[in-house]
Amino acid sequence: MRFFARNCLPPPYDVSVTPPRPDLCSVFDAVKLCVTPLSLICTKSEQGRHMLRSSVSVQHFVAQLWILVGNIRGDVLPGAPGSTTDGLISKLRASFALTNYVCVSESEDPNKITLPLSNYIQAAGGVKPVVYTLLRYIRRITRDAVAVEEPRSWTPRDESVQLLHIYTLGLNYSFQFLQTISRQDASCRAQLIRQGSIRTVVDTITQILPRILVQANKEMDLHPQLGLADRQKVLWSGYSYIASAIRDADDGVTAVCQAIDAGLLQTLEKGVVCPPHAHRRDPPVRSRLGDIELLFLLATFFVYHRVVGSICRHWFRMQSAPTEKREIRDEALGTALEIVLTSTITAMDHRSVEPINFHVYRCSGPGCPMCTSKFVSKKRRCSGCLVSIYCSEKCQRTAWRNGHKKWCRVLRCTVGPWGSRDIRTSLQVIAGFEKSTICGMPEDLETRVREAQQQFPAFIDKLVLMLDMTVYPTQRHVLPLHKLEQFPWEDPIWPEIADEIRARSDSPPQGYMFSVVKVHLGKSKFTLFSPGTALCMAFEGQYFSDDEACGSVDED
Repeated sequence: MRFFARNCLPPPYDVSVTPPRPDLCSVFDAVKLCVTPLSLICTKSEQGRHMLRSSVSVQHFVAQLWILVGNIRGDVLPGAPGSTTDGLISKLRASFALTNYVCVSESEDPNKITLPLSNYIQAAGGVKPVVYTLLRYIRRITRDAVAVEEPRSWTPRDESVQLLHIYTLGLNYSFQFLQTISRQDASCRAQLIRQGSIRTVVDTITQILPRILVQANKEMDLHPQLGLADRQKVLWSGYSYIASAIRDADDGVTAVCQAIDAGLLQTLEKGVVCPPHAHRRDPPVRSRLGDIELLFLLATFFVYHRVVGSICRHWFRMQSAPTEKREIRDEALGTALEIVLTSTITAMDHRSVEPINFHVYRCSGPGCPMCTSKFVSKKRRCSGCLVSIYCSEKCQRTAWRNGHKKWCRVLRCTVGPWGSRDIRTSLQVIAGFEKSTICGMPEDLETRVREAQQQFPAFIDKLVLMLDMTVYPTQRHVLPLHKLEQFPWEDPIWPEIADEIRARSDSPPQGYMFSVVKVHLGKSKFTLFSPGTALCMAFEGQYFSDDEACGSVDED
């Protein structure tokens, strides 16, 4: 295979160059001679798969060949028989996805040593060529799958059904390759998100969903290779990559916004309705799809201002075809989608409360009416809490003497140790979810407080309500202060803060000191002091008092 690649194929990164020995065989035959044996080895031989995972020279050859095939433009190569309708190059491209995935996948035998991912990336020329080529493969296979003619008869012998099977497998292994390199290499994960990998996967699922969830007849739907359950595997692979990219990302908010802007919620909504059988009306067999898990993961990011902004931009598209007007074939996904869409409405309500993020648009000095839009060039942000903004040094000093000295430390615990901008601009939305969660089930909260008092009798006066928003629905826990993760519980200020909350609050906490909120930005999780309490106590009397202030907006 290396002989044909060196003599009959152009260089991987410049496919316009004439091969050294074009007289030996055509470019098409050379590609076929290189790709077909590798695909056969991957499907038939366990030792062959281990060779692909453990041999440096073999991986180098596969990576170079993968880049070469990915850079070839068009569907016809010199020497290829027939025209583009034969789809020979498309079939080779789709079948090569398995070989590529095997090279970076884990071995079936845990005792066998495999090469690190860095070896394959280096052989392919670096992170960027791998990312660009992989996304190009996915787009081309998707285009080929969509171009397949509608099967005349949904039977295993139908040519269109077989073509769809080949392209679906190619996409399935491409998604698995995508997830593997994203999970194992941080630079690949960041570059993939930067190049719009989530958008590419969502677009692919949107286009192939109507071709995959088709119910035809009992023989076809239950076929071991071509059946409905096997076709659904590509959806599982795609949804799994999106979920893992969000969970493992340093900036999960950007990944979620990319998914929502690409129309993920609308795509999941289409999955609720499957084309019915020709001869029966029973719902399709639901295999492991990962769509419900992905939905609930997205819902944990509805507390962020940027995510809610993406939802608002696409809300009219989600409402254009409401699920209640159609026959729901997937009841599990339909119920989950209805719950999550209700949460989107709640998030938009919390975001639209006036004034929006008043601490961002107005000077935090006591009694100062100045809006930040009037002192943009002289804006002074407190370096301690990263929340308060002042128009002048005088206002900053006055606020420090009037109580900000104490609440500065509390506000810093409200935005987390990193002081993430996404958290700082989302305090109002988080506070809204916090309030609705606490007020939603008061009996359950009282029960949890009593159980915590019985479980931790020595810390009965140091109990804290933790709202875990990293899972959906939000979970409530009542724990001693010292058991909170990533929270400065050893700071002696907390008993004093709890006393002030009980003295100044209209509805003080019953049975616990205060509440905290646990959120995540992807792989990083933070336990934050109650945003609702911190904003109310630290900025008491600082709300807008006139229509002019409310109408002033500062593009920060």
